[in-house]
Amino acid sequence: MSSVTQFINSLKRIDGIIARKTEGLNHADSMRQLPFPGNCMNWNIGHILVYRMQFLGVIDGVSKPDPAEFAIYGGGSAPLTDSSKAIPLDVLLARITDSSAQAIAALEAMPAEKLAEVYDAERGTTVDDRLAFYLLFHESYHAGQLEILHELALAHKS
Repeated sequence: MSSVTQFINSLKRIDGIIARKTEGLNHADSMRQLPFPGNCMNWNIGHILVYRMQFLGVIDGVSKPDPAEFAIYGGGSAPLTDSSKAIPLDVLLARITDSSAQAIAALEAMPAEKLAEVYDAERGTTVDDRLAFYLLFHESYHAGQLEILHELALAHKS
């Protein structure tokens, strides 16, 4: 079973990756598309953000992503190629920081025994299972994609 401290540390690590992989980049850099099927950096960060709101919702029972943003950044959404439809990179980064602060505060206020509560009886998952999926798999997966997208952005700078 995970602990609140592990979730907080994971959030901080992922935020550190996002900060390192976006340092010195601008909105146009974040919209660069790979030459094969995938999605841009902006989409990956927005995707992390909308699912982080779902992560927070598992804890507080009320938070959820904005439906309009979920339409752009949610799983299965079309590749994000129109920068005018994308949230500006600097706004995304500020919102990631804010979402982390909210999630950390919610985790710190959450009773430890909540982790053992059933989240989805049909699937047999607990709150711990769901939170672990969001952070330890889902966010880590998309944060890892930022490595290649960072290199793509750097290759087109200069």
